[in-house]
Amino acid sequence: MLETIMVLGGSSSGKSAFAEEVAREMESFYNCDVFYLATGIGCDTEFKERIKKHQDRRPEHWHTVEEPCGLAEALQNWRHHPSIILVDSIGTWVTNLIYAGDWQPETLWSPQHEQACLDQVINFINIWPQLSGALIMVADEVGMGIVPEYPDARVFRDLNGRFNQMLAAASNQVYFVVAGIARRLKGGGAR
Repeated sequence: MLETIMVLGGSSSGKSAFAEEVAREMESFYNCDVFYLATGIGCDTEFKERIKKHQDRRPEHWHTVEEPCGLAEALQNWRHHPSIILVDSIGTWVTNLIYAGDWQPETLWSPQHEQACLDQVINFINIWPQLSGALIMVADEVGMGIVPEYPDARVFRDLNGRFNQMLAAASNQVYFVVAGIARRLKGGGAR
């Protein structure tokens, strides 16, 4: 059986640190390995520095699996049962899927491209029954601010919101983190 936990928050809200704390607790509870499923791609100096901060904060014995787009595929034949899988982050995954292939900001966003992205999250959720232990997902909440000026930013905001809704609906527990303080929105459990 898989316990699924979604941790939502804004930029630099403390959501990743909270998710890592939950992973540490679950590592002890389940007495199994932690796998950090990283979706980030070091595309520029700033993002590389952000990735490095996350790497430095993690315990050295955790395993890292880098997968920018194919989360379902990465977990398809998962051999580590039970395990703790921490996905950081869903928002970066959404970005990677938007820009996968040859899509450019000047290109009109098509219903087919949107459905292809939504199919990825559906496939990801459908793989969960094959896993055991815990799945912790870190997700960006970006829909509470102003409407973005650029079309591709609006595409991201809307698609990210749809991913978050789908993942939250399928998760056992959902937390929202603001200023380093986590509040449970859904589910029960030890916290």
